[in-house]
Amino acid sequence: MSRTTYIFIIFISILIFFNKKIISYYYINKFSTWVERPINIKKINFNYSGYVEIEGIEILNHNKNYFKNVFKAKKIEINFDINTIFSDLVLIKNLNLYDPEFFLDIKIKQDNRNVNKDFYEDNIGLAKKINENTPDKIWPKKRRDINFLIKKANLYNSVGYIKISQIFNPSKVQLSQMQFSSFGNDKDQKHYKDVLKSILFDLYARSNDIKLKQILKEIYKF
Repeated sequence: MSRTTYIFIIFISILIFFNKKIISYYYINKFSTWVERPINIKKINFNYSGYVEIEGIEILNHNKNYFKNVFKAKKIEINFDINTIFSDLVLIKNLNLYDPEFFLDIKIKQDNRNVNKDFYEDNIGLAKKINENTPDKIWPKKRRDINFLIKKANLYNSVGYIKISQIFNPSKVQLSQMQFSSFGNDKDQKHYKDVLKSILFDLYARSNDIKLKQILKEIYKF
């Protein structure tokens, strides 16, 4: 092998390596922006046809919560429409979540102005919004706002964990196998937080803890 050929092969290998690193960083940064939380990922594999495989993903909770994570999964498979990957609306044709775990932290606090009334906070931003009718968060206007739309999502072997401030021990609930379609973070589509509500309802329906069910029903208006 000539010196020129050897240098050329090294150059191409470095270029491919750094392209992979750059695209991996793009995926992680974009996911973190979409879910509005820091993300840890053990391993990410992808090809240039639009397939991404993520192993050991964790979406982190805020420090003030009982659980470390708000979500984690053993593996996630994503199939993008590659033509949309750098557009304003990224189309995800298929999303498969294997062994996903959802962590719900709920704090029940007494209203200082009314001792007979409680107010609620959770780590997914739904409890306060539902009970106090708070308006949607207004984000600063960007030059370019990149959204996503998921055409189909499948959840396999899902588990939910709940910690309520008035109940000492956390609860674990085996969830149903679920499938969702056509949702995202674009204002013209079904929002992903509506999917969270469906998961919450499944968690409520499958729990055997009567007190837990009563509290969830009160907070989320089931």
